[in-house]
Amino acid sequence: MAHDDNNIDDIKEKLKKKRQNAEYQGYTLKSALSKDNEQAKPAKEQEPKSDVNKAEAKKGSQKVPDDKKKSDGDLSLQIEHYKDFDDEQSDVKKTDDKEKKTGQKEKSAKKNSKKQEKRNTPKQKKKKFEFKRVHMYIALIVLLVLFLAALLWYVFSSASDVKEINFEGNSLVSEAELEERIGFSTGDKMFSISAGKAEENVELLPVIEDVSVSRDWPNGITVNVNEYKAIAYINSDTLYFPVLENSRIQRGYPTAPRNAPIIYNFEGEEFDALVEALNNIEVDILESISEIYFRPTDNSMRRIHVFMNDGQEIVADYETFSEKMNYYIGIRQEIGDESEGIIDMEVGTSYLPYDSADAREIKDNIYNEPTQAGYIEDINGALEGVRSSLGGIDSTAEE
Repeated sequence: MAHDDNNIDDIKEKLKKKRQNAEYQGYTLKSALSKDNEQAKPAKEQEPKSDVNKAEAKKGSQKVPDDKKKSDGDLSLQIEHYKDFDDEQSDVKKTDDKEKKTGQKEKSAKKNSKKQEKRNTPKQKKKKFEFKRVHMYIALIVLLVLFLAALLWYVFSSASDVKEINFEGNSLVSEAELEERIGFSTGDKMFSISAGKAEENVELLPVIEDVSVSRDWPNGITVNVNEYKAIAYINSDTLYFPVLENSRIQRGYPTAPRNAPIIYNFEGEEFDALVEALNNIEVDILESISEIYFRPTDNSMRRIHVFMNDGQEIVADYETFSEKMNYYIGIRQEIGDESEGIIDMEVGTSYLPYDSADAREIKDNIYNEPTQAGYIEDINGALEGVRSSLGGIDSTAEE
């Protein structure tokens, strides 16, 4: 046993010396690599080409002592041991790398599979809201409460006050008169005014043909009136009162004449006939008439004398006046702007220059003006009575 231990120690020493003197290619001995290469060569190349090589080959083929063979065998085993160790290490590294790669692939495959599962899994539908009768009752109650709250706020706050009253269509009657008639003013509540009663009060005015009162929510009122057209004016002292198209005189509302003639000395049937004639005359021609006088004579009881704004004078019959007067523009163009005279429309239509005998005869008879019409005197007397009555009432109130 001791002899075996000494042999092992000798072998280790020899291997150690061989390792120190040997040259390695990596962990592999160069002599071993060269032997492997020589074995891999073809048989022809391994044959010695010269006698020297053959002799060496023979020497090599000679028997080697057993101890030497053992040492060489142990050395080759030891070298092979290192080579196997390196191969094992490289194999371990390769397997580790493969495992890492396979692990990464497995992870990516798992991720992709999870994503695919997420895509393939159908989304759960949200449960739809079901509207039930209870919900309807709750909504109605909430709306009712809100409406009542808004109504109470509107009724008891200044939001429901009338803040603006607009009057439209009035020209003969003033806004102050209309506001007095409608019965309400700014500051009153929108819901408290009576539109129907206001319309009735305004329609009592003779100048009003019709009226409409409407609410402009939230705070406005519009009073739209349609007045009868003023087709003439009558004169009393220094005051002028409009004559409406319905043959009524707007007494108590004096105004300056505009876009209509001033008429003198008409009453009764003559007044009604003239109003009807003026209603049938075109508006632009009516606006060009300045004054109309009633000039009856023994030969012509319906004669009227008309003064135009352009300086012409016209003598006509009030029954045929409107029919012939609508051709005035054409007649004036035939006469010319520089000619002045009298246009006679009583029987036919003729132009009489001022220096002609017919024109002088007409002018001599036309200015035999009759006394003032009786209805004008009645109007003046009635107005004086009203003024005196109002003065008596004021004095009594002051006392």
